Amino acid sequence: QKSIKMGWSLLFQEQNKETANKLGKATLMMFTLPLLVFYVCSNFVFSDKEEPMMWGGFAAVIMVNVVIAGYVISAFSEEDDTETSDNDESGPRTGAFKRRTD
Repeated sequence: QKSIKMGWSLLFQEQNKETANKLGKATLMMFTLPLLVFYVCSNFVFSDKEEPMMWGGFAAVIMVNVVIAGYVISAFSEEDDTETSDNDESGPRTGAFKRRTD
């Protein structure tokens, strides 16, 4: 119970408001757009087909994938908060980032 409360409070902190806003919009679109597309396609677009509900369902599944792709693209297009520079000495360098000193 405590972890659920902590999760909600973390989401509504000032630095996470943009992310919460984006998540809320994506959730709303994920709920409404596939239902709307299903209704419009099964009753109007594909009403003359033999199985209009099948075609409407197919269109709704495509809309779900479009919403997911849009959310992923918008998430990856955000700017990173962390800035890295050459004089960042926050910890030891390892692997490809290790500098030779000999």
